[in-house]
Amino acid sequence: MASVTLSEAEKVYIAHGIQEDLRVDGRGCEDYRCIEVETDVVSNTSGSARVKLGHTDILVGVKAEMAIPKHDRPYEGYLEFFVDCSANATPEFEGRGGEELGTEISNTLFRIFNSNSCLDLKSLCIHPGEHCWVLYVDVLLLECDGNLFDAISIAAKAALFNTRIPKVRVLEDEEGSKEIELSDDPFDCIQLNVENVPCIITVTKIGHRHVVDATVQEEACSLASLLISVTSKGVLTCVRKVGTGSLDPESIFEMIETGKRVGKSLHVSLQDALNKEESMGKKRLKVGFLR
Repeated sequence: MASVTLSEAEKVYIAHGIQEDLRVDGRGCEDYRCIEVETDVVSNTSGSARVKLGHTDILVGVKAEMAIPKHDRPYEGYLEFFVDCSANATPEFEGRGGEELGTEISNTLFRIFNSNSCLDLKSLCIHPGEHCWVLYVDVLLLECDGNLFDAISIAAKAALFNTRIPKVRVLEDEEGSKEIELSDDPFDCIQLNVENVPCIITVTKIGHRHVVDATVQEEACSLASLLISVTSKGVLTCVRKVGTGSLDPESIFEMIETGKRVGKSLHVSLQDALNKEESMGKKRLKVGFLR
């Protein structure tokens, strides 16, 4: 993950400011930086979104393809995640420097998103045991300025909201052989219900307090953070500690409560932005760069 080198004086300055609920950029401990969200930015995907959180820049594309359901889940489709850490994001990703982080992010996303409590995976089934939809979610890290997991989860939810899957029919002839027929109407499609799709809230412990949406400078002052996956209703779906430091039980409880409170507010703002953008239809201003 992108990192910076700070002097001890700089770390003390940042920590003392957070202790007074005043961060270097003027935010409070529970405030996010400005979040920019745009969907439908890549034309050859089933759904896509770009999210900018400070200078953290994430692009997510979703591609729906037919495949055979997994043996243990014959009535469901599934998701596959791939994370590409661009060398342009930070010099640390040059060569194979970003592979380990990409794998870590992919595994975390799979744990959080690939369940029926998150998405209705049964709606992705075409014919039990034979055909289903697989959603390939490709994440590209364009620039890193801290708080990667939060930005990626927001972009993934926005891209899934934007995803359109063609409706299909299974035709069976007299001999029992089956044929898949896709609808020719581009508007005859299925939209995913993302109401229960969680967002990740990273709560970072710095000194005796904790903050959300930490910058790379603030991350350099911390030894431990909690990745808290929260739904729009405030339901906790996953908690994971990152970093080499330790957290006492009281701090963990306080950080989880902060994550749930901030997460509910974030979901409301994100859904309002997505609904507003979709309601504009073709009239909305396109600012995406991949056109």
